[in-house]
Amino acid sequence: MTIDDAPVARSAGPSFQQVLDTDARAVPVALRDTSAKFEGSADVAKSRYTSPAFAALEHDYVFKRTWQMGCHTSEIAKPGSHVVFDIGDESLIITRGSDDVIRAFHNSCLHRGTKLRCEDGRVASFRCPFHGWTWSIDGELSEMPCEWDFPQVAGDPAERNLPEARVAIWGGFVMVNLDPACEPWETYADKLIEHLPDFDFDHRYVAFHAVKEVAANWKVVMEAFAEAYHVIATHPQIVEFSGDANSEYSVWADSPHVTRFVNAFGVQSPHLSDTLTEAQVAQAYLAFLTSGPRATGITSVEIPDGANARNMVAEIFRQNMGQVFGVDMSGRSDSEMLDAILYNMFPAFAPWAGIGQSLVYRWRPGRTPDTSFMDVIRMAPLPDDGTVPPPAACTVLTLDQAWSEAPGMGGLAAVFEQDMSNLHRVQSGLKSSGKRTVSFGNYQEARLRGWHRLLDSYIARGLEQDGRSADELAPFAVPAG
Repeated sequence: MTIDDAPVARSAGPSFQQVLDTDARAVPVALRDTSAKFEGSADVAKSRYTSPAFAALEHDYVFKRTWQMGCHTSEIAKPGSHVVFDIGDESLIITRGSDDVIRAFHNSCLHRGTKLRCEDGRVASFRCPFHGWTWSIDGELSEMPCEWDFPQVAGDPAERNLPEARVAIWGGFVMVNLDPACEPWETYADKLIEHLPDFDFDHRYVAFHAVKEVAANWKVVMEAFAEAYHVIATHPQIVEFSGDANSEYSVWADSPHVTRFVNAFGVQSPHLSDTLTEAQVAQAYLAFLTSGPRATGITSVEIPDGANARNMVAEIFRQNMGQVFGVDMSGRSDSEMLDAILYNMFPAFAPWAGIGQSLVYRWRPGRTPDTSFMDVIRMAPLPDDGTVPPPAACTVLTLDQAWSEAPGMGGLAAVFEQDMSNLHRVQSGLKSSGKRTVSFGNYQEARLRGWHRLLDSYIARGLEQDGRSADELAPFAVPAG
């Protein structure tokens, strides 16, 4: 195929768009909006994943200047309820005020810098434990012991009120940005805003949430969940019903912060030399699902003449999941029921759009370049009877704990542990001096190379704005071409 006038190879077999043509229902219009972009063939320096100097540049000019997912609105449903969002050295208190407005306050006392809140919860005010300075849940200073000794903050709200980060509400999530001069959310996330209504994304609730510290750089972890190229080696148990190498990767020229990856299920991998029958594909898929809302207990299914595995399995899921969640799914497309439809918003937020596979990922840098934090959230459809289940409590897993220790993760944990088994080896191997660069594929990993270029653009712009030398980026920069 040709992308931006550059020849780029793709796997043999049906494309994702051809798979959509076999769907038994009308597919969301958003899935027909696809665009590929050639990001060149240049290698990326390994030091981008291991260097403290580069991690510091990312912190100052990427994570402090881009939109991040802070929490779900259901976690702060009542006035005074709040979530502490930490990223690097920065910390925000995301809270709902007495006026029902959601705000994100910098989590630092204006007296001598003490962190006001260390845990999520609900309070009547934000009180510093050191000297007792206190702010209302709307961010206004309400108590200052010995106020007579601080005439400099006596009447100026700018000196008295807690400073705020930028906030946007999207799809039930609170998005935050530490940069007061940041690009507006409406243009930054344009493809998310345009596409996700097709999937009824904001009509869901948090059914599971876990966050785990991982022994690898945040980019190593994020990139492991950004392509299906690794399926044949890391997840061989799914190749009978996953079109891994035929996955579609969308990069929109007019939407640099949002990309998409779709892996079709209910079709066999092009890596298999033998052609499976539709019944074999369906049975392998159903047998794999032993837990979770899509588990049916069905391992054998009759495939009528002219039918295919996708149509049959999707219909089974519609009926089973409809009963589990109390939702009419009769109009949902096969793709929504089966496929991994994964949007990525730069730098570190990834919502899945489908209803059958509905997850949300978030990544954050760790205490060193060799560690990071990954959130996994399962979003379930709200019942048709109007009830709104409470959000699941978040399970925090340490570096040494397994995903299986998070209650409710089910069979997904085993797949995640396969991914985790690679990551510490990747991080260790990146420190080898044998080859000093990472090589990405021109199609399946084009988004990864593109994200690195976007990282560089943020860092270069930030260095220029702060009057710092571009030489700080030069040792790490992605070459042109």
